[in-house]
Amino acid sequence: MKTIPKKNYAILAVIIFITIFLVFYMRNWYIMTKEYNSDNSPMLKSINEINSNEISNYVLENPRFILYTSSGLNKNIKGFESKFKGYVLNKNLKDYMIYINTADTDIEDLKNILNNYTNEELDINDSVNMYIFENGKIVKIITKAENQDTKSIEQVFKKYGVIDA
Repeated sequence: MKTIPKKNYAILAVIIFITIFLVFYMRNWYIMTKEYNSDNSPMLKSINEINSNEISNYVLENPRFILYTSSGLNKNIKGFESKFKGYVLNKNLKDYMIYINTADTDIEDLKNILNNYTNEELDINDSVNMYIFENGKIVKIITKAENQDTKSIEQVFKKYGVIDA
């Protein structure tokens, strides 16, 4: 009868230990990623985020841009944002848009800041709103964009020169 060397048992023990460690590590990584994505907008993967205090500086440095606001906690808009993210990347609007998470922002402060750039009545909420800035002023507001199709949003973008007609 052939005996199995003790070093083979040691190698097997190391392999089992590494496998168990990797399984728990991957499980924790998956849970952490899932939690992060559930509390944030899918748009964060395609456009940069700022906070409301940075808007005035951003307007001075970038006279033409789109401010995209939504709540990262609103599960009802995740489908729209996932589709719209693809549109933004396809039309190369990534550097033209910025994002504010309304779940992390004082809505009244944001409203007061944006009132400096428009005469229109603002309705800031947890749905998707887009503010098209041109020459330091809001020229168009798209409210509840998640209820519109991409084609109608694209028509507004064409009208205001965001994308080529």
